[in-house]
Parts: sequence; structure tokens; C-alpha cells
Amino acid sequence: MKTGNKIILISGPAGSGKTTMALRIAKEPTWRAISEDEAWIEIKKGHPVGELRTEAEEAIVQKRTLDTIVATLAEGSNAVLEFILYRNPPTPILFYKDELEKKGVEVIIRLLKPHPDVIWNRKVTRGRAWDQNEVEQKEFARHQLSCLESDLLRKDWIIDNSVDGIETTFERHFKGIL
Repeated sequence: MKTGNKIILISGPAGSGKTTMALRIAKEPTWRAISEDEAWIEIKKGHPVGELRTEAEEAIVQKRTLDTIVATLAEGSNAVLEFILYRNPPTPILFYKDELEKKGVEVIIRLLKPHPDVIWNRKVTRGRAWDQNEVEQKEFARHQLSCLESDLLRKDWIIDNSVDGIETTFERHFKGIL
């Protein structure tokens, strides 16, 4: 890999703005967005909708995603990886951080933590059929937000993006680290 490569790991609950922020960062020269969702979609193809993720599948997805990151960095680009946070302890964050640091990559972590009502409103706006059960989705959001309470996560990694739009969040929390 080329010297000076960076990766930003953006995680948080579904509906927290991870994908939107990663795509915003990828508009900057030398940055490319990578979504762990792409590997999940591939591995879950043909499975029942809503089927839970297994640890074996997670290991495959993380390996594939890590390979994509390494290839991107080897090409000379910086990368921003977005992925959902659903575990406490937050092992996916720690996995990517540790594996990339072993390769000499500068890893920057930012965790999006909007209010549950903001998450719900975003899900309603995007209109996905599986996101429309308010009780279920608010429970998912509460669980995923609780994962941000892990002692393994630094408080300065967490961004409350409840009020700020994408450009303001980018300017305040990301532009200076690119």
C-alpha cells in the first residue's frame, strides 16, 4: 500500500446517515466510498428476507470488505467504509481498526448517533417497505444506539447528527480529517 493512506470507518444505527455521509466524503478527490452492505447483499442472495446474520457469514463479509479496502488503498485512493452497528461489544469496528492498523493504514473512526425519532423520520422519508413498522424500527434503533455505549468506544468518535444536515456534519466533523 502507498504511504499516507487513510480510511474513515463510519458506523452507527440503520438510518443514521452513514451511507449519505460516505457518499459525500467520496465526492472529495482521492476518496472512495465502500459499503459493507454490498457484501451482505451478495451473501444473503436467495435467503429469506429478514433472516438473521450468522457469525460465519459476518466473518466472510468482513474478509471480503477488508479485501476491497486493501485493493482501494493499494490503488492510491483513501477509503471511507460505512457499515451498520448492531453488536455490543462492537467487534466489527474493532476488527476493521485492528486489521487495517496492522497494515500501517491510518484509521479514523466516526460513529453517528442521531436521536431515535430522527432515525425514524429518516426511515419514513426513504420509504423502504421493511422500514415502516414504527414500533419495530424504534426498537431496532434503541438497540443499535445502545451499542454506542460500549466502553471500547472512545467518546470523541461519537457524533450526534440529530440536528445538522449532511453538509454541516461534513464541515464540522469530516472535512478537517480528510
